[in-house]
Amino acid sequence: MEIKRLSRILGRCSKETIEKLAQPIMKKYPVHIIRKPMKTLVMVRMKETIAKADFYLGEILACEALVELQGQKGFALMAGDIMDKVLGAAVLDAVCKTDLPEKAQVEAALLEEEKKQQAQHEEEMKKHAQSSVQFQTLDVEYK
Repeated sequence: MEIKRLSRILGRCSKETIEKLAQPIMKKYPVHIIRKPMKTLVMVRMKETIAKADFYLGEILACEALVELQGQKGFALMAGDIMDKVLGAAVLDAVCKTDLPEKAQVEAALLEEEKKQQAQHEEEMKKHAQSSVQFQTLDVEYK
């Protein structure tokens, strides 16, 4: 599974879902915590739509963790301050880079979770579609 997709799924997962997948791995295999879960601030970069220029909107509180499992490093950086969630996510990132027998089971569970997340997103978009406003721009030159 590609890293960007894995990160998106894990970022949207609940703490309980991540812990349910990560705990059996952490109990069965030695997980070396390289960087324990800790709070950090991350700059949020945005793109201004008219001038197409990047700018920094501000900072958000995030948590990060770095672990090693079976010679593979796993990293997670997530918005918020849920330490257990970020540690579990780092373990799952490491699992997806290994050849452990649990890798297929973890990836299948994450793909199932992704389907649930997409269904929830579509339901949310349908709810908001009723209040959608259509904007039209005029091509007018000002002198």
